[in-house]
Amino acid sequence: MELSTDPTIERSRLIDSSVARYAEVLRESANPLVLRPDLWASCERQGRQILGECIATLHGTSVQVAAEAELTSMALGVQRSFEKVSPIDSVHAARVLFDVAVETMTEAAAQLPAEVALSRFLTAVRMLHMSIFARVSAAAIGYESVTLRDVGQASTARRHQLARDLHDHIGSSISLALRCLDLYTMEQANGVESTRDRLQDARQALRDVFSFTRTMVSGLRVNELHDGLKEEIDAYSAAASDRPAEVFSRIDGDESWLPEQTRQELFLVVREALRNAFAHARADRIDILVSVFPDAAHATITDDGVGLPHSRDGDGTGLTAMRQRVTALGGTLELISEPGRGTRVQLRIPLDSAGTACR
Repeated sequence: MELSTDPTIERSRLIDSSVARYAEVLRESANPLVLRPDLWASCERQGRQILGECIATLHGTSVQVAAEAELTSMALGVQRSFEKVSPIDSVHAARVLFDVAVETMTEAAAQLPAEVALSRFLTAVRMLHMSIFARVSAAAIGYESVTLRDVGQASTARRHQLARDLHDHIGSSISLALRCLDLYTMEQANGVESTRDRLQDARQALRDVFSFTRTMVSGLRVNELHDGLKEEIDAYSAAASDRPAEVFSRIDGDESWLPEQTRQELFLVVREALRNAFAHARADRIDILVSVFPDAAHATITDDGVGLPHSRDGDGTGLTAMRQRVTALGGTLELISEPGRGTRVQLRIPLDSAGTACR
């Protein structure tokens, strides 16, 4: 692929070829969004907008996702809900578009001058997942609003649950993807040979976003954790940490005593505490201890970082979500921190004798 000397012509050609490939892959999977002309019109229009934003970024133009795009996507989510389009089909289309766009930008970036190719490509990938994420999230909210209206569940508790899920599942995965890209850029700039495939970590984090969004808007519940708590915690630490912060995790007790939902919620709280430590603590060491007993689960996350000031304006979004998750399980969470003396998060979740979380 050779880049045209006319940016307008080149952009149009790249978008046309990408949209053609996008439609081809959707047809191969019999996605109704391409099989029904009325649905494809809006799907193609949105795909062209996203590709245009990414290709403009690849050519060095600074682009932001317009607020109008999110409003349009929210309305589209409402429309597809009324038309009985499965949200799984929409999320699948977003994933296909992501893969097609990355392939296109990879080929196009190879034709750019070597001194700007990598940075332009990484910036364009950032733009791609921001563009898709903004629209998928807005469409999910639109779809959810119809669902809640239909079943009469538009309650404060449901909105709080949705906010926590968006922050802890989608927000954390997007944050991890951005961090992986940042670490990749830093390692490349410093000539560091990493033991991690940062781009693969970023791609997996974005796939997790699509997977959870599909679960959320379709009303299905699937197990998020595929491995044990220690394996999941260690995998997140390896992907998100740039060292020198060393992470030491230990799980005592039998995880089978934990109901699956409690196990998932516990992991989300620990992951958020880790994310905060990586982002703010500037710690050399982080220790995680999870102890599971027949009647309760305890967890402590301790770092030796800069600590928190004595006076601060309440809890941030992440800590609030952590408290709400633990409280919803009948448990308690305590944050202990002093300036210059690190931070400790400790929590306790009761379990009843039948092995289910207390409510």
